[in-house]
Amino acid sequence: MSSVVISDTEYRLLRDLIRERFGINYDDGKQFLLQSRLQTRLIKTRTADFMAYYRYLLSDLQRDAEWDELASVLSNNETYFFRERSQLDVLAQEVVSEALQGAGPLRIWSAACSTGEEPYSVAMTLLDGHRIAPAAARIKAGDLSPRAVEKCAAGFYRELSFRATPPEVIGRYFKPFEGGFFITDEVKRMVEFSRINLLDERTYAAVGPQDVVFCRNVLIYFDKATQKRVVESFARVLRPGGFLFLGHAESIIRLTGLYEPFVTAKAVYYRRRDDAHH
Repeated sequence: MSSVVISDTEYRLLRDLIRERFGINYDDGKQFLLQSRLQTRLIKTRTADFMAYYRYLLSDLQRDAEWDELASVLSNNETYFFRERSQLDVLAQEVVSEALQGAGPLRIWSAACSTGEEPYSVAMTLLDGHRIAPAAARIKAGDLSPRAVEKCAAGFYRELSFRATPPEVIGRYFKPFEGGFFITDEVKRMVEFSRINLLDERTYAAVGPQDVVFCRNVLIYFDKATQKRVVESFARVLRPGGFLFLGHAESIIRLTGLYEPFVTAKAVYYRRRDDAHH
């Protein structure tokens, strides 16, 4: 099958449908990118053009399975262990100190966890801190992409994932295997993975109350309205005073009043206001 060109009308229809379902926003300059990402799906679904594929997503009996495939195709899984390490240091120091004063386990949610490097980094950071027992931490993690969640559960990683990982940490928490590394069971047991969609209210109901939410380098793919919707949904699951960590390039200061920003020499992060009403 030769390359099929997406028309302006087809692009707008598919772009809006994807944004409504997943929140991922393709602006007017991303037409060729979306076309190239969907090209293989036309072949797999045996649809003649992008309009036929649009109709397939709306009404075909196999549409739910195709949406799952699309979630993996459209997801950007660029990540690595100990990315933006300074935020993990804040977690290990300030957040854990607060948690030790309270009752119950420390509850952390890695929303949009990609292939698992982030939640596993959180687990290793807590283990290295020696201040909280593994059983006293509850780490949940989820992603839109079924393929990413499968990789999380497998716990096998290659060299690119270790670009910011000290050798001694690799030696402590990973086992070499055929050109890569498996994460140890000690770390793996600390994280519970699931499929999620940040635009689905059932996601937030299922995750339950949390002390910390990590959602880093995800909001950049959403438009402003979707960003606001998502971070205000996070405020519903965060306890008053709970922490929200975003990517370095992301800011919600002008987006919502539900959080108090903290800008330190080490990191920027947010706390849910005690009086947050939403």
